Amino acid sequence: MKDILRSTFTRRTDTVLIAEPDQLLRRLEYRALSPKYLIVQTSSIQEAVRTAARHAMEIDLLLTEVRLPHGFGWELTELLKLDYPDLTVIYMASSIDAEMRARTRPSVLVLLQSPFNPDSLRRAVGDALDTRVARKSAAYLLPPSRLLR
Repeated sequence: MKDILRSTFTRRTDTVLIAEPDQLLRRLEYRALSPKYLIVQTSSIQEAVRTAARHAMEIDLLLTEVRLPHGFGWELTELLKLDYPDLTVIYMASSIDAEMRARTRPSVLVLLQSPFNPDSLRRAVGDALDTRVARKSAAYLLPPSRLLR
């Protein structure tokens, strides 16, 4: 029995990089996803790129707002994919416009209805990480970051 428990708790943990400018939402996303995943939190494109460069482990999933200070989530994705070509991405947005659809269309797998809650966020992250083996570069588009419901 101890061996079964030990193997459950010692298996590899996926690393999720959160790029969320709102500190409250970042905290809620962290609570929703930990301790199942190793969470690295950032608030901007520049901070996310610096953090990923310093991070010793593979980044498995990027959870990012579409609109970030001084840029967009898809710009962050392009920068991170230089070092992490198989990076799985989940985009979050309070509204989805034509430009967002055009930028993410080729890689959108799931569109969750707003508002989403911690359970739907956990489910989306789990599904994205589970399907990354079959799809080298998965991206999701999640409307608004309302995790309190």
